[in-house]
Amino acid sequence: MSGIITALRMRAQATPDQTALSDGRAELSYAELMQQVDRLAESLQAGRCRIAGLLADNGIDWVIADLAALLSGTTLVPLPPYFSESQLQHVIEASSMDTVILDRASYDRFPYAGAFARLDGDFGNLCLVQQPAALEYTSLPGYAAAKITFTSGSTGQPKGVRLAASTLDQVALRLCGAFADIDIARHLCVMPLATLLENVAGIYVPLMLGTTVYVPSLGSLGLYGSSRIDARRFKQTIDTVAAESLILQPQLLRELTAAAAADPGATSLKFVAVGGARVAVPDLCDAAASGIPAFEGYGLSECGSVVALNRPGAARPGSAGKPLDGIDVSISPDGEILVEHQSMLGYLGETKHAGSVIATGDLGYIDDDGFLYVTGRRKNVFITSFGRNVSPEWPEAELLHQPEIAQACVFGEAQPFNTAIVCPADPSVTPRAVADAILNANRNLPDYARVADFVIADEPFAVSNGLLTQTGKPRREAIALKYLLSDEPWPDTAGCRAHKHRFINEKRTNHETV
Repeated sequence: MSGIITALRMRAQATPDQTALSDGRAELSYAELMQQVDRLAESLQAGRCRIAGLLADNGIDWVIADLAALLSGTTLVPLPPYFSESQLQHVIEASSMDTVILDRASYDRFPYAGAFARLDGDFGNLCLVQQPAALEYTSLPGYAAAKITFTSGSTGQPKGVRLAASTLDQVALRLCGAFADIDIARHLCVMPLATLLENVAGIYVPLMLGTTVYVPSLGSLGLYGSSRIDARRFKQTIDTVAAESLILQPQLLRELTAAAAADPGATSLKFVAVGGARVAVPDLCDAAASGIPAFEGYGLSECGSVVALNRPGAARPGSAGKPLDGIDVSISPDGEILVEHQSMLGYLGETKHAGSVIATGDLGYIDDDGFLYVTGRRKNVFITSFGRNVSPEWPEAELLHQPEIAQACVFGEAQPFNTAIVCPADPSVTPRAVADAILNANRNLPDYARVADFVIADEPFAVSNGLLTQTGKPRREAIALKYLLSDEPWPDTAGCRAHKHRFINEKRTNHETV
């Protein structure tokens, strides 16, 4: 039996009438939640569902389906709503899923309805569709994963990470311990629930602690796709539900900070976890000045999500916090972060992961007080022509702290200077203003990490143009190919790209320009 389910049953018995979930229109008490989870779990077992996909918007239905799969022993494959049709097809085929759980809106746009048959039964606002002849299992040893979470990665098709129920239990229980001293009554889910971090830390943990979890649709929050946000509407939702905790990506933190600065006032927030990419210390300071208690953390799907976290009373800006109790984090001789005692079963389509140590691919160090610092990705590090190693996430974090810059990607492999591809925060931001913003960012960097040249992108990095992953990270090879390696002539128009050579030439005659 899942430890998460056991904890929720105990919560339902102890406080049956307390509100567990709300989507802004409907609510479920803890007792009602477990009743619906039990009913759907019985249907999954009756339908002999072995591997089920879940495609639905954020909401109560998503949580019920997720918990029902955990209870019934069905391997669940969360399908991010922002995945393209080709990515969905890849995930469906790679995981050999025999069933897909959909909400009504997702059923209308499910691209493979012809290959699945709708199951009869009362599933509330959900519907179940199943392969008429279930696909055969892939040749994997110990196919006992409770969840297969797909990460978009920076290139290629999404990669499936297989996680055991025991690993999900470990992460959830360790986070419950970390939050034991923080009295959170209301958590607002912001990221898609198919994101493992929100799934574990935003659903399992708050429910186990007896918190009311708000799961409004992403559109009602002002979040669209994986990279567009109506910050004012987002802040209004936080204020309306009096949310006390959130999980944000760095860009969402910056957007919320700007919205809070424009509309100051008392905040209900007590704890805002920030992860997914490196967070600049000035961003954390600006958030605090606007009344947002932001704390950086670190984790990865291969370790079941959260590994380390800053929290009240144990925080050090610039670090990812201390590892959770029960996790051993060490640094290899060449600087790679190693995590032990919280690991995946293996990647989908590959043999079982051997041992209990995960080599993260991230670079970092641990200070004398046990705080973990993440300095960048091993594969992203470039070496300048002067022989200096630079993790691009470092200067990028400083650039993104500048209000004039919305997105940035830094390159410098085998070059005497570093170049940034920059997306201005607003069409009104001039190239001169971008140059000044880069000067400000450079003041916080040593000379070898500073940006000397820049190119203003002709459009934002986005999933639709192939320059951004679904989790909001830059596709570096694609950006370099488009802006640095292309032989196509630069357009002689009023567009931003026409400024490239002019600013490079200014820099070479006057180093103070950039």
